[in-house]
Amino acid sequence: MLRLLLILCASLFVILLIGGEDYGQRRPGLEMTGSPIPLPASTAPQAAQPVSYTPESEFPVVLPLIQPAAETLSETEAEPDIRYITAQSVNVREGPSTEFPVVARLRRGEATRVMWTEENGWARIVIEGDGVSGFISGQFLSPTP
Repeated sequence: MLRLLLILCASLFVILLIGGEDYGQRRPGLEMTGSPIPLPASTAPQAAQPVSYTPESEFPVVLPLIQPAAETLSETEAEPDIRYITAQSVNVREGPSTEFPVVARLRRGEATRVMWTEENGWARIVIEGDGVSGFISGQFLSPTP
C-alpha cells in the first residue's frame, strides 16, 4: 500500500514537472508579431478628473423600525421534547420495530428530539443537525443526560 502511494506521488510530481510548465505569451497564436497596434486618439487615456460628493440632505434618512411579533406557542405547536440516549449504542430504525432496517446508530448522551411515541413504546426521533430521523425504543431515552 505504501509502495503504491509513493509511486502515485512520484508519477504526479513528474507529470506536473513536465506538463505543468506555463509558457505564458509564448504559446502558439498568442505571440505578438510585428509592431503593436496604435490606439485611436479618442480612446487614449485622459488625466483623471477629481470628483467630489455632495450629499443631497444634511440629515440621514430614518426608516420606521419593524417590531417582531411576540412569539407564542399555539396549541398545535408544542415545545420540543428533548431526550438523551441512555444505552452505550442504539440503532435508529426506519420503523417502530426491530424488523425494520437500521438507518443510523447513536451513542450514549446524544440529544434527540422526540416527535411522538407509538403505542408499542417506540419513539419517533429527529436529530436536526445530522438529518437523522427514525425510530428508537423508548426504553433507551431519558429526560436527563
